[in-house]
Amino acid sequence: MSLRLLTILFFLIQYHVAFSQRDGRVVRQDDVLENLKEKELNGKLTIYLDTLLQENYSKHLIQNSKTRGVSGYRIRIFSDNGRGAKDRQKEARARFLTLYPDVDAYTKYEGSYHKIYVGDYRTKSEAILLLNRIKRKFPDAFVVEYNILIED
Repeated sequence: MSLRLLTILFFLIQYHVAFSQRDGRVVRQDDVLENLKEKELNGKLTIYLDTLLQENYSKHLIQNSKTRGVSGYRIRIFSDNGRGAKDRQKEARARFLTLYPDVDAYTKYEGSYHKIYVGDYRTKSEAILLLNRIKRKFPDAFVVEYNILIED
């Protein structure tokens, strides 16, 4: 079932790319199904689509619009709670940025814990390269899955 869905979506995207600039109108690039339905009204294409598939596709678009970034990896170098944790977090971040100015560091407050995540990597192997580089100075560091920011 999922292979069939992926195949259908692949062909829908290919069709969209091939015909999105045909008639000179501005076409929204974010919703392939709407673009195809527009073509359907012009008599160029007939789409038979299960309503459940269409609903799930719409939910997927909505969820992706709410999520910032893409799935990737970061390294958590600090996690602490309690009295003075925020100050220790600031000190650890400043120490990290002094040692590794080429790597971004992000502070996060999650469930009473002050945490620091570093790096933005698409693959785990890229994150592990940084982990090996910083392990001596931050021995408790480890790789975590995270929504990362990608530079344009």
